[in-house]
Amino acid sequence: MVDLRPLLFINALCFMLLVTAGFAHYKRDLDGTTGPVVEAAAETPAQAPAASKEGRQESASELMAFRSQEDAVVDDLEEAILFVDQLPTASASPAPEDSKNTEQPDVPAPAAVAHAAPPRPKPAAKPAPPPVPVIGTLTVRSNVVGDQVKIDGRSLGATPLVQKLKAGPHRVEVTKRGYKAWQTTVDIAGGVSRTLVAVLEPSTDVNYVNGTWKDGVKTGTGSYRDSEGTRYEGEFLNGKFHGQGELTLADGTRYKGEWFEGRKNGYGTLTLPNGDTYTGYFSNDQYEGEGTLTLANGDIYAGHWTQGKLNGEGSLTARDGTLYVGGFSDNQYHGNGSLTLPDGTHYEGTFANGLYHGKGELVYADGKKYVGQFFEGKFHGQGILRNPNGSSIEGTFKFGKPYGMAKLTTPEGEVFTARSTEPGVCYRWKSYRATQCPPLEGW
Repeated sequence: MVDLRPLLFINALCFMLLVTAGFAHYKRDLDGTTGPVVEAAAETPAQAPAASKEGRQESASELMAFRSQEDAVVDDLEEAILFVDQLPTASASPAPEDSKNTEQPDVPAPAAVAHAAPPRPKPAAKPAPPPVPVIGTLTVRSNVVGDQVKIDGRSLGATPLVQKLKAGPHRVEVTKRGYKAWQTTVDIAGGVSRTLVAVLEPSTDVNYVNGTWKDGVKTGTGSYRDSEGTRYEGEFLNGKFHGQGELTLADGTRYKGEWFEGRKNGYGTLTLPNGDTYTGYFSNDQYEGEGTLTLANGDIYAGHWTQGKLNGEGSLTARDGTLYVGGFSDNQYHGNGSLTLPDGTHYEGTFANGLYHGKGELVYADGKKYVGQFFEGKFHGQGILRNPNGSSIEGTFKFGKPYGMAKLTTPEGEVFTARSTEPGVCYRWKSYRATQCPPLEGW
């Protein structure tokens, strides 16, 4: 009887190989269709669309059919193996090739393992972190209207201003004509809003050049220049010199001191082109109050000034040695005063318009002395003239000379009376006898 077991084993082995190849082909198809879907779902799980109902049913039916075929093959294989085992055993030993084939009963195992372990889905990718913001917001406000805002040198308009800026430091400047510029550096962070409040102060920097006020500022401290050569450095009020300042004119006139609404007012020093210098108080551009005027020739006038002239108590110290202390009127000796001339002549009394006038005492350098009334600088009226030798003339004087009845006293002490209308005729004191007048200075 022919042994059919080897033939059946070979047929079963071929069938198993055929089933394994078919399963592998189906697995590749299944991986090709489901793999991308799994990856897409892993990458964007929130956006993966659900499979259609018909697609799910078709996939399920194919899988069930494949499993039915696999189960049928396994059943047939088990029946075939049982059938072969029940066949009578051959007496002869099997060929070496047969023994090699019978040593591989685990061939179907890979297919079963592949079916039992489906492909693992790829792990879901972690979502990317949100991007760091690189833009911030800056709001700029100020205490004035009509200003201009510059950020990093770019003019962006007036306040209030809202501007988007890159993260980092930025230079902010707020300006307005007539106000001091406001500047700062602000550090902007991404996604953060910041607010700056600029407080502008009125500008006090005055600059006038040839008819133009810089930035329209006319009040404060600064300089003034015009085409005529006028130069001023100091304080201003509404476009006028006001406060402390120094002025230089084209002709060389210089003034340094206090000003009021464009005029010299208060204490200051004025130097004129001819070299005269006044230091003291001013009012409306004139000497007013206590002050000292030093002339170019060295004469010094000091005292109380009114409308640019000495009026009131003052003094004169002249280069030639003249010294006067007393009252003045319009720069002339007036009122009570004391005058010493360069030759030593000294007068003390009243003055009028710079001359001896009224009652006074005049002592000449040679010792002659007159005490009495003066008129326009001359002996006039009642007085006595005393000579250095002791003689004297006492009586009435008219324009510097004895007039009318006079009393004459000789150096020896003799006393005579005389009349200016009778030259050379004298009368002894209390006598009516005429005699020749003795020589007498001033008669």
